[in-house]
Amino acid sequence: MQHNYEFLKDLNDIQKSVCVSADNFILTACPGSGKTRTITYRIAYLAVKYNESKKLNIAITYTNRAADEIENRLLNMSISTHNVWTGTIHQFCMKFIIRPYSMYHEKLSKGYTIIDEYVKEKYIKVIAKELGNKSYVKELYKNSYVMGKYYAKIEQNKEIDFDLILQYSQELIEENSFIAQNVASTIRSIHVDEYQDTNERQYKILASIINVYKDINLLFVGDVNQAIYRNLGGVAKSAKEIRNLFHINFTEKCLDGCYRSTQRIVDYYVNYEVAPTGVFSVSETRDADGIIKFDSTVHKDELSVKIAEIVREELGKDIPEEEICIVAPQWYQIYPMANKLRKILPDSNFDAPDITPIKYDPLNIFCLIAKLLFTQKSGHALLRRKVADEILIILKEDYGFIISEKVSKLEILKAINATQFIIDDGVLTLKNAISNVFEILKIKKNGDIEKICNQFFGKIDSRLTEHKLPYDCEAMVRSFKEKNGIVINTIHGVKGEEYKTVIGFDLLNGHLPHWDYIMKPELKELKQEETNKMLYVLCSRSKENLYLFSERGRITNKGTSYRITDELAICMFDYD
Repeated sequence: MQHNYEFLKDLNDIQKSVCVSADNFILTACPGSGKTRTITYRIAYLAVKYNESKKLNIAITYTNRAADEIENRLLNMSISTHNVWTGTIHQFCMKFIIRPYSMYHEKLSKGYTIIDEYVKEKYIKVIAKELGNKSYVKELYKNSYVMGKYYAKIEQNKEIDFDLILQYSQELIEENSFIAQNVASTIRSIHVDEYQDTNERQYKILASIINVYKDINLLFVGDVNQAIYRNLGGVAKSAKEIRNLFHINFTEKCLDGCYRSTQRIVDYYVNYEVAPTGVFSVSETRDADGIIKFDSTVHKDELSVKIAEIVREELGKDIPEEEICIVAPQWYQIYPMANKLRKILPDSNFDAPDITPIKYDPLNIFCLIAKLLFTQKSGHALLRRKVADEILIILKEDYGFIISEKVSKLEILKAINATQFIIDDGVLTLKNAISNVFEILKIKKNGDIEKICNQFFGKIDSRLTEHKLPYDCEAMVRSFKEKNGIVINTIHGVKGEEYKTVIGFDLLNGHLPHWDYIMKPELKELKQEETNKMLYVLCSRSKENLYLFSERGRITNKGTSYRITDELAICMFDYD
């Protein structure tokens, strides 16, 4: 049968060779080298080549946003996604392991509900209060006695959190070989994005599947230099370690051509490499001079004014707002900077992280209904149907509802789309949409699902009250709408993205790197490596212009002044 692979012409030779080869690959992808494109086109090639097969080509991504990006690109290429699945490792474990095989695990067999970080934190705070422990939540997570009480509580409640999703999945698949065999038999290929941020448990879950069925094709894509999630358990395994774990041969390749940045930017950020890559610019603007500038003279109270001046200059050069990014190491510097810049630049749009009434959680049925409700006009039809289908799966598999086969995902979409918007009350509108869905499915909220519903709206009420947020329908729509404008985010938040002009601030010891790498003896030896990785990610977001600030005037809790990040010594001068 003839297949049309016309889309492969968009790739360079290395990208194309990875896409069409039957080898297993460990692919080092330098910044701007086309990592997401390679994953997407490889899945597209396999989906087309085996179009009549139901075996799945899977992409496991670090974020929901990355999974959606791959699927959107496939749909825009007119690739049928009937044999494609994309999602995070937690979504993978729920779909392929826990939902179909929970009856084989003692702590899942009598039912379970999934709790999010909000409920987890709430439980832990209550436990700590009962014990008279006044530590910060982050410290409580490290308290074995408090966490022991927490896990005893959620086990009694038949609840599981995100960590237990992975733990129970690993136990199920390692203790029941037939589960690994069944899962493996449905899969043609697995593509692991950002493998350097994968933790040990995730590696082992995938290895248990691969080790029973060697014909699954594997692609691990990542960059050791961008491994900035060590604090969340991320492990940048070497090629040898991956081979030993999966017991299969891998071909190693490197995407070393950077389509993003000028050669000048590349020459600067390679100074922060922890593993040499040989990256070089192949950008159309590779020979442009651009700007690389470091400033340690600005006082923190004048920083927003200085950054606003740079933004005005860039906008005056006809650089679009979306091509300007302002970034810092810590979340608590992002919000005040965003607020100040909005006042100084009232005519500019900002894509800054906002505290919204609803925090997106694809494993929560009520959040999925909210997404469909408040994205009616902007959502891709096929993706909306996929979300509606997921709602049906959660109701059946997680909560045990018996739903008539006559009720399809289209019926759910009709019920949501038919919900009348109460303009000044988005929360009540959402409650009505949920009632409409349950009515059309002829089921009632009771037991576990009512508890989850109450927790969901409790979290909304908490966010509305604490942060004095608007909750009209327009505010709800905005919370789901993709933002446009000048980006303000953390280094972690912009990983994988690119901008013509990048402005980094708060580059100070204690913030970059975090105090833990300075004060804790067991982490001190990692300080330089971890800091270099953060600086590498920060600087490699830039296509052409890079401004770095280590501002004066920030004072520690002990009354001493913050110092410039040590590893920035290399750029302690003005490139201009």
